[in-house]
Amino acid sequence: MERYVTLAEAAEILGKSKETLRRWDNEGLLVAERDPISNYRIYDRQKLVPLFPHLFASEQTEELDPNYVEPNREYTVVELFAGAGGLAIGLEQAGLSCLALNEMDRYACETLRTNRPEWHILEGDVKSFDFTEYRGLVDVVSGGFPCQAFSY
Repeated sequence: MERYVTLAEAAEILGKSKETLRRWDNEGLLVAERDPISNYRIYDRQKLVPLFPHLFASEQTEELDPNYVEPNREYTVVELFAGAGGLAIGLEQAGLSCLALNEMDRYACETLRTNRPEWHILEGDVKSFDFTEYRGLVDVVSGGFPCQAFSY
């Protein structure tokens, strides 16, 4: 793991634009260091982790986070009513691997496929799928909250 990240890498990690990070640097909110050769903005990961620990969860070790626990194995999840994937992304960041996600809204499925092309998306009504192939393979079945108006 590299100690420093570039402005572009920091922007991607933090989900902000490079311009936002430049502004934060100018305002003293998130001060960047300068690369001694190029004079470009660079960020020390060790200084970013305490400010944004949830974004570095997959990189944290016992030395960075005293509460870090190494999982005893990889855990898997099947997500029902996935929407655009907010809950699934949270589970992914917590270390669970998504085996499949089900959603019936085609636009939400399009978003899922765009954002996570490696995920297996089951588009359609949950009642039309046979999930027996996942028996014994999945540790967690999660489900998004339904739209109340639609659920009636």
